[in-house]
Amino acid sequence: MALEIYKKNQGVYARVSLGAGLGILALMAAHSLYGSLIELPELYPGARVPLVDVPFTWGLLSSLVFFTLSAFLVAATTIGLETGVKTLDNTSKKTVEFLIETQGELQKVSWPTREELTGSTVVVIVSVIILGIYIFAVDWVITRVMKLIGFI
Repeated sequence: MALEIYKKNQGVYARVSLGAGLGILALMAAHSLYGSLIELPELYPGARVPLVDVPFTWGLLSSLVFFTLSAFLVAATTIGLETGVKTLDNTSKKTVEFLIETQGELQKVSWPTREELTGSTVVVIVSVIILGIYIFAVDWVITRVMKLIGFI
C-alpha cells in the first residue's frame, strides 16, 4: 500500500535522530546551492519573496526544489514510507531494519555511571600528560646528543 510506514513503532529514536541530521545536511546543501547560484536572474522582474524580502531568482527556486526533493528522500528512507517505487522501498526497508537493530543494540549497552566516567577521564588526561612529558624529554635528549656530535 502506498505511503504506509514500515514497522511504525520500532526504532523511533534512531529514525528521528538520523532524519533530523540528514535534514540539517540537506538544508545546508540547499543554502550552499543558493549561494553558488545567487547571481542567476529573477523569475519575474521585481519578484520578491514575502516576509524575507529576497529576490525570487532561479537560484532560489533551484535550492527550494533541491531541498524539497532531499527532504522527501530523507523522510521516505528514514521513516520507511512505501512509495510504490521498488528501489526506494527496498532501500528504505533496509535502512529502517538497520536503524531498528542499532537502537536495539544501544539499549543493551551498559553505560558508565558519573563516577566511573570521571575516573576514566582523569586516567586518560594523566596518561596523556605523562606520555607528553616522556616524548618531550626523549626529543630534548636526542636533540642535545645530535648537537653535541655536530649532526645538527
